[in-house]
Amino acid sequence: MKVGDPFLVPPGCITKEKFIAGKTAREIERILGFHAGRLSHGMIVVTLLELPELSQFDLAGYSNRPTHKVTPALDLNLDLLRRTAKSGWATEGFDRLAKVLPTTRHDNHLELDYQYPPGLGVPQWVTKVALRGRVAGIVNGYPDGRYVPGKNT
Repeated sequence: MKVGDPFLVPPGCITKEKFIAGKTAREIERILGFHAGRLSHGMIVVTLLELPELSQFDLAGYSNRPTHKVTPALDLNLDLLRRTAKSGWATEGFDRLAKVLPTTRHDNHLELDYQYPPGLGVPQWVTKVALRGRVAGIVNGYPDGRYVPGKNT
């Protein structure tokens, strides 16, 4: 796999690339809310080539509240919030959507609170479907390997 390759992005958490671009693997763990060392075996960053439709994603708030702790507020207009979120998304440029795929996958034997501690508070959403994407970067150096869009580091 190399930068530029097409990639079917699996359902799960996404954020805007601008929150992780230029950051080290260790910083990305803290930003997104992965346990320390989760990215030690590397990661792939995939950017979306298509935006999810309103019915294809859920709101997940910010990474300082892990998704397994998010409870939907019943008194909010979720459709309006989804439309507002989507209006700030792009498939190119500063606001393009990205998914971080750790080489070390989710471990069903680890407690969720350990595996996904609170992050530093960047917006995130949860896609419900696979979407077309492209490999934007590969980071192998830990902890100081840096995600630079368009590069292998």
